[in-house]
Amino acid sequence: MARLLTTIGIIVLGLSLQGCVAAAIPMIAGGALLRTGTDGEEPGDAERAEAQRQTSLAAQARLAEMADTPVDRTGEVIVGGDLTNFAEGSAYADLINYAREHAGGAPDGALPRSAVLRDPTALDGERADCNAATPTLLIDLDPGETAIVTGDDVTAAPSLANGLAMLREQGIEITWISTRSAADADQIRAALTQTGLDPESKDRLLLMRYPGDRKQTRRDDLAKSGCIIAIAGDTRKDFDELFGYLVNPEAALGLELLIGDGWFLVPPVLNTPPSQTALSTDRKHIP
Repeated sequence: MARLLTTIGIIVLGLSLQGCVAAAIPMIAGGALLRTGTDGEEPGDAERAEAQRQTSLAAQARLAEMADTPVDRTGEVIVGGDLTNFAEGSAYADLINYAREHAGGAPDGALPRSAVLRDPTALDGERADCNAATPTLLIDLDPGETAIVTGDDVTAAPSLANGLAMLREQGIEITWISTRSAADADQIRAALTQTGLDPESKDRLLLMRYPGDRKQTRRDDLAKSGCIIAIAGDTRKDFDELFGYLVNPEAALGLELLIGDGWFLVPPVLNTPPSQTALSTDRKHIP
């Protein structure tokens, strides 16, 4: 009975709140739904605990593997002090190769798997079904917690530009997202064009349309009109805003298995001189 009342309380609280506060409620619900295998004596707790342990070990192994690769600020992997080409060692190679392999969907003609979570509150890594056949690669432009800075001195890794050109030839759409305002679209498009990342200025931009607009909202909107087969960014919040609300990050270890399999942690795609000051992101997901 106490457990039932707790669940009802969470539902009522979620319905009574609006805006950013309501956005945090799924994280509370997710924490309530995820059991540790040690709270209570219900049948199946031991099996769940073992499954969680195995997921944790797999996630830790993946993180250790990722940490072994040194990357310079241009996004090229350093091997023996020299930059290698895209095919052999670019920091974006896994991203480009994954998109090329998964753009066509399943052999039986089914749509490709989406990189968007089916239910973020479940923290299980299950992906939503694609609602459209057009394969789309979504790339986050913002470095860390700051908004992307544009200017004449902005550069990008040639390997990424070459890889994106290959994806476009394969029919994959490229979409860029940032917390910058839609009023800055011309500046951002100019930066993408001059660096060769979008030489023909045809890629889609997802920018903030009004105060309080969120990247998560823009990602969800894109998922309705295209099939997001992969997401690239330099922080986990670039994949889903739930990472900004986790009280216990260990509860989301299952999501780590998506990194390298739909989610890709990459260096910032646009590089600005150290003398330029990054813009503050005043549109953070703060309740």
